Amino acid sequence: MEREISREVDYLTESFSLLQHLGAGKKYKDLKERIGKRFESPDHEIFRKFEILEQIEQEAERVFQRDGETIQYYFPEQKDEAISHPGRLVLLWDNFEIKGFQDIKTYKEYLCGLSESEYCERFGNCLQNYMTTITRDDSELIRMSDPYAVISYLMKMEMKDEEKWKIQKLFFDRVGHFEKVMELLEKAETVLRGFQRDLDVLTQMFYQYWTAQLEKGDMTAYMKEMLRIDVGGSPLGFCLQTSIIRPNVIRLNADIDDDGVTYKGLDYYRIGVLFGEGFDIGSDTPQQKEGFENRVTQVLKLLADKSKFEILSYIRDREAYGSELAKHLDLTTATVSHHMNALLLAGLVEVRREDKRVYYTADKKALGEILDYCRETLT
Repeated sequence: MEREISREVDYLTESFSLLQHLGAGKKYKDLKERIGKRFESPDHEIFRKFEILEQIEQEAERVFQRDGETIQYYFPEQKDEAISHPGRLVLLWDNFEIKGFQDIKTYKEYLCGLSESEYCERFGNCLQNYMTTITRDDSELIRMSDPYAVISYLMKMEMKDEEKWKIQKLFFDRVGHFEKVMELLEKAETVLRGFQRDLDVLTQMFYQYWTAQLEKGDMTAYMKEMLRIDVGGSPLGFCLQTSIIRPNVIRLNADIDDDGVTYKGLDYYRIGVLFGEGFDIGSDTPQQKEGFENRVTQVLKLLADKSKFEILSYIRDREAYGSELAKHLDLTTATVSHHMNALLLAGLVEVRREDKRVYYTADKKALGEILDYCRETLT
């Protein structure tokens, strides 16, 4: 089994993430404060990492001070009702970031060299991966090889007419939008290259930490033990890539054939650079009593949302996948995905992957601990 832990900075993905960060108006100081309040005693190493991230953020804000409106147009903050993401569509950014293109110049040449049918297919895949509201089997993927197929699919999507019109303009004015977004991407890379030494240090720390963590096991077993997430696992092995600008992310892409069973490549993980010594991916556990009240209030806010409550009720004694939940609750698949991400981050659901489907079930033990705390404290 092959195992690969990256020792190189992925400047293409990190530049894209930096534009997302700026467009959403996020601040690293807010994330740092949330971590400080939520955990008993975050390791000092975490705050050193935040120092680097905040320096990058400040420099990016200075460099892009005249590009604010453009960045917000192409990289807006994602909300439940905002299902279009112009920047992703323009760059044909797939569902789990781009693999194999660590150089922006190479990726630019690749995009410019696509034929019309290849462009249509990639654009259609982006629509389905990021914005589909059509209830379908998770293993299905509609092939679109011409403009008519792409626009026909777009017209069936449940979104406002102005959103559809915006996407049509992105699709047909391919060159104009591409030049604008690529200019932003290249400028973001220039910002990051100015911090190359710091980024190399963070990547090396990531490599050393995960090499030690996985010395006697694989990533599938580690995820199951630490997060109670059964993601299956490619018999071919796995690749770990650090995520710097999005420092608390955990993502997985499984390269599975159209038959839904055969693995075509390695499992590809992207894991935030914050996770390391003193702060592993299982740190947010009920056993950390100090600050547990903050966790309880966070969970109660989630449970106050009708849709999230209904999702947990539905998967209390059964497993369900995304499209099934969307159909049962009369929600879009994009909205279900948003709710499920919040529940997963709060540790309220367990996940199991089988072939191309991801199944969810409520973590009744975690919910029980929250309710027991409320009962003991309030009654």
